[in-house]
Parts: sequence; structure tokens; C-alpha cells
Amino acid sequence: MFKRVLLTALLATFLFSCQKTPESDISYEISPVVVDSIAQLKIKMTLDANPDGTTILSFPNDAWGQTDLYNSLGTMQLLNVEGVVEKDLDSGRIVLMHPKDAKELEFEYFLKQDFEGDISTQEIYRPIINKDYFHVFSHNMFMVPENTEENLDIVLDWSAFPEEYTIHNSFSSQEKVQLLEGMNLELFGNAIFVGGDFRIFNGDIQGNKISLATRGEWVPFKDEDVFKVLEETLTYQRNFWNDHSQEYFTVTMQPFPQENGSSFQGTGLTNSFATSVSNNDLTDIGQMVYLFNHELMHNWIGHTITNDNEEEQYWFSEGFTEYYTFKNITKNNINGLDGAFFISELNRTIRDLYALSVGDVPNTEINYDNFWTNYEYSKLPYWRGAIFAFYLDQKIQQASKGKQSLDDVMHQIYADATSKEQKLTHDYFMGVMDVYWNGDFEPVFQKHIEEGQKVDLVTLFEELGLEYSPESDIYELGFEFTEDRKEIQSVTEGSKAWDAGVRVRDEVFSRSIWQGNIEHEVKLGLRRNGEELNISFYPVTKGQVPQLKPTPENLKKLGF
Repeated sequence: MFKRVLLTALLATFLFSCQKTPESDISYEISPVVVDSIAQLKIKMTLDANPDGTTILSFPNDAWGQTDLYNSLGTMQLLNVEGVVEKDLDSGRIVLMHPKDAKELEFEYFLKQDFEGDISTQEIYRPIINKDYFHVFSHNMFMVPENTEENLDIVLDWSAFPEEYTIHNSFSSQEKVQLLEGMNLELFGNAIFVGGDFRIFNGDIQGNKISLATRGEWVPFKDEDVFKVLEETLTYQRNFWNDHSQEYFTVTMQPFPQENGSSFQGTGLTNSFATSVSNNDLTDIGQMVYLFNHELMHNWIGHTITNDNEEEQYWFSEGFTEYYTFKNITKNNINGLDGAFFISELNRTIRDLYALSVGDVPNTEINYDNFWTNYEYSKLPYWRGAIFAFYLDQKIQQASKGKQSLDDVMHQIYADATSKEQKLTHDYFMGVMDVYWNGDFEPVFQKHIEEGQKVDLVTLFEELGLEYSPESDIYELGFEFTEDRKEIQSVTEGSKAWDAGVRVRDEVFSRSIWQGNIEHEVKLGLRRNGEELNISFYPVTKGQVPQLKPTPENLKKLGF
């Protein structure tokens, strides 16, 4: 049973006014200040001085898709010695030049928000600091010394903040003085820090603390409903892996305004997961169910079980994570979802894969450049891997007459990762599968992963006695933009786009497209010969794409 406590900013767990700051290798005193009517954070850093007279601090100017992060830095100065402070934008370093006989440095810098107006998906990973709250990631908040020990004792002193001001981060909640003993600097640099008008929900799972930090007035759901989803997700995932070793874990969730459509972003961090979600009636709790179950599964698939070659094994780290997202939600009825949900998500994944123009490319084409620059390549390993996982799961259960499943494979891989530091390679995966597969597994792997050929789902469904439809609606946009997306470059005759009136060389002045989604209309504002046209259509076509029927018989055979 969960113990839940809602902590408001009016509750203080401890009194810190008389507490002495503990000894440390580095300390940061963080204070709220207002400079020229702008809310900022003042950070006083105390650290050992380099005996050669030059101490270098790491603070990236470009990180996590953001550029010019130095724009968020205000005044910087050495407090206890004479010296010079220089920015090295190219290397992402702050250089402190000081007397060689200095033993310790007190260095002060100011951090501010470097953009105006409401936040959007473009500013999520920049420092957000205003009179009501702050939301900052460690790498663009705390400078850390270079050429030092890998693990240091770090103190974070928030005592200057008002007693009612929430302080919450990847390491603890509501502590005004934090001592991070033996903290690995890489883990420290991969953290989230929030404060202000955040509301904190606390609970525990088998004695381990979990929490949700959120703020604002949510339109699509209640705080309590989101926290319940988080509790259920973490409980059942930890039970699946038989891993209740994490003593503290938090999710931060901030809203941002968005008029058209819905979107959410999530980032896995040290002891935490930070997410930002569009706050409108097009967002719903179901999106949070998916987000939490997919992203938090990466605590094991991707974090503990690591790829030997990142993009080469995305079929596993993303695809198998996707499959176990559906399976975990369904098996445990998270948010009341049942077997019909599993079939619906599997069918959607099948449709999505079949609609991809790159759906049959070999695995070698899922490389860094393609994955990070092309939408279809970025989705391919998710959908290919998820369907492959479903195929393996069903075939293992069939061959073992229900005594084994893909779960056994995953547990073996996890055991090897934790006990032997085994990375996920293709040869290793085939070796594990040979134990569970009826026959030689290598040709199966070569065909469906290395070569990229789709699984013959019709044959699989018939072997398992599952009812299915051989044809389905699949996504087809029906046209292509020019590279600058300002004109229509080509249109497929006979497509829904063609029937709606989209033509080559039409100028595009507005667009609303739910990429890959057949349930939302494409809306285009076009200009042709000086005339403005508003065109909408559903991006759908018929295809020979098998789809499972959500019948009671199918649900029973699939184990739901």
C-alpha cells in the first residue's frame, strides 16, 4: 500500500537556520535576487584553487540542442582574491586566473533567463527563472572544476530562499542544505533543479521514496491522477525486473502553453525524469501513461542494459522498450487499460511501420545522421523493434507451451548486464535467444533486423489462431514540401491530398499536421495565383496491412 502525502510550500520539514554548512570539496550557495527588475539566481561557489594560478570550470555554451547558453550568465567575479574571469565559448569553459598562492577560491556568478514571454518546446532546456519559480538543468546551472577527482563531496546551500519556497531536485526534496557525499560529477551534471511554486507529492514503494513535482493549473488532468499513474508505473516496472534498489526517484512536470495540438518532452536524468507537457484540452492522461511507461522503462533498457553501438541497437533499446510499454500497461491495467489497449497499440505500430517509406531498409541505415535528421528513420527502430519483440514473445510461448516468454530473455539480459557488465551486441543477443528459440535463431535475426525485412504477421496470426483483418487504413500524407517547406513540391495523384485540391507549386502559409496519425485532419493554408485556400483532409489510404481483431478469443490467446 502506498503512503501519500501532499507537501505544500507552506510546510517545512526541517529548520535550517541554525544548521552549520558541512565540509565539502565544492560548495554552492544559491540565493534568489532581483537585478534590474529581473529575477535571477546568485550562485557563490567555493572550491580549491589550482596551484598554477589558473582554475578551469566547465560550463557548456552549447548543450542538449541549445546554443548560446552563455547568454544566461550575468556578472561573474572572484570574491576573496584579485583575479580575472574569462569566458571561452568555443570550449565551454570559464577560466579563473588568480594568484598562485591562493588555496581556496570564492567565485560568484549570476544566472538568468535569456528569453522573454511564455516557454515553448524551444526553451525547455534553457534556464527558466522568474519571480514564481525556477526550472534549470544542472549542466547550465552549476559550473564544475575540470582536472579534478571523479567523485567529490558537494554541498548545495539553499538557506537564502524563503521558508515557504519549495526546493526540489534529483537528489532530495525540501532540504535547504544538501550534502552529496562522493558524488560522481557526471551524475551531478545530469540532474534537474526546480523551486518556487511547485507542488510536491510524495510516496514510497517498498521503502523507497518517489515523488512528483508539478506546478500551474492543469487543464487536462489532476495532479493526483498523474501521481497515481507514476506510482503504478514504477511499482510494476520494478516488480517486473525484481529491482527495488533505487532509494529516491522523482519526476518533475512543468506545463507550457500550446494552441494547436499537444506535445510533451521527457528527459531521463540521475534519480529523476524531467518532463514538460502542453497544457490544453488536446492533452490527456493517456499520454502521461505512455510517457511514463516508455521513458521510465529506460531505467533498465538503455541505462542498465546498454547498447554496445548506440544507433545499431536502437531496435532493442527503443523497440523492445516500446513493446514492454504496451505489455506492462496492459498486464497491470495501469489507468484501467486492458487487453483491448494492447491490441490497439500493436495494430497502430503495425500500421505505422507499413506506412514508412524506409520500413524495409537494412539496420545499417539506422545510423546517427539518418536517425537524428529524418523523421521516418527516427521512428523505424521503435516500430520495427516492437513488432519483432511481439513476434519473439509469441513464438517462444508457442514453442514452450506457455512455460517461457520473452520476459525470460529480458531477465537473462538484465542479469548479465548487472553481474558481468555485458553490453547488448547482436552476437550476444543471438546467443541468449538460442536457448529459447526452436531452431537456429541467427537466420531469423539476420532477416528481420540486419536486413530489415518485415515479419510475416499473416502467417504468425494464422499459426497462433488469431483473428485478423488483412487490410487496413494506413497513413499517407500524399504530398511533399519543398526543402524550405514554403511550397508543395509534389502530390500523389489519387491521394486524399490530391482529391482535396493540393497542387504542385502551391505556396504554404500555414499548416497543421499530426505526423503519422490518421485520426487527425491535415490542415493547410495555401496560396495559388494570389488566392488563399484553406484545405483539410484525412491523410489515409488502404493497404494490405494485417490488423488483429479485439475479440475475447484473441485476448485470451494473447494472455490478457
